[in-house]
Amino acid sequence: MASSSSSLLFSPFVLALTVSIFISLFPTHSALTCSTQKLSSNHTFANCTDLPTLGATLHYTYNDTTRAISVAYSATPPENGWVAWGINPTGGKMVGTQALVAFKNQDKVQVQLSNISSYGPITATDSLSVATSAVSGEEANGVITIFATVILPEKTDVNITQVWQVGPVVSGRPAKHGSTQDNLNAFAKLSVETTAIGGANSTTGGGNSTAPAPSAAGEKSGGVSLVASGLGFVLMMLLSLITM
Repeated sequence: MASSSSSLLFSPFVLALTVSIFISLFPTHSALTCSTQKLSSNHTFANCTDLPTLGATLHYTYNDTTRAISVAYSATPPENGWVAWGINPTGGKMVGTQALVAFKNQDKVQVQLSNISSYGPITATDSLSVATSAVSGEEANGVITIFATVILPEKTDVNITQVWQVGPVVSGRPAKHGSTQDNLNAFAKLSVETTAIGGANSTTGGGNSTAPAPSAAGEKSGGVSLVASGLGFVLMMLLSLITM
């Protein structure tokens, strides 16, 4: 019986199935990091943070006198896909986000404004509820970066949320993003109090300095817990085969 179990355990089918499950546990997004990413020489920022999902980064500089936050959001989209970053002034998740959505259009990066009012299609709008300027985008080595300056709301008692995302482009238009844990957890409180310039709480850093990564509400180590539970499943499956 043990011999037949061993043969089953190491059969091509079981091994292929195990490897496939194991690989599927890991995110497919190429992880960018503040320490290795290089922006265009004409863009510098005081801080950078590695966002907790989708392998994305956010370079930023905040001016607490004008409440202006200048950002460079970078992520790797699906092939020929889109990336997006925005803020939700009400502190919610996706719905209500004032977003910047970027994708390649005829070899150029196009950045459109979008007021995410539902879970339906992503549509372009002429303006957002938050003042936005200096909007542009660029692509290098498969990574799309969105540059912009956003004026944050005057009321600071609301927990402003930053939301980021990646997704496919279908027929030349941004389509619905995926529903993996990485996608669903792509939001976090936008905290700028310790990264301001031009005011009493001024702290600045070099272009590659890293601020503490924001933690998303309800997120518990993101993909780490997913990998841990998935590995447990694989181990239990292998154990059951051995003891057959």
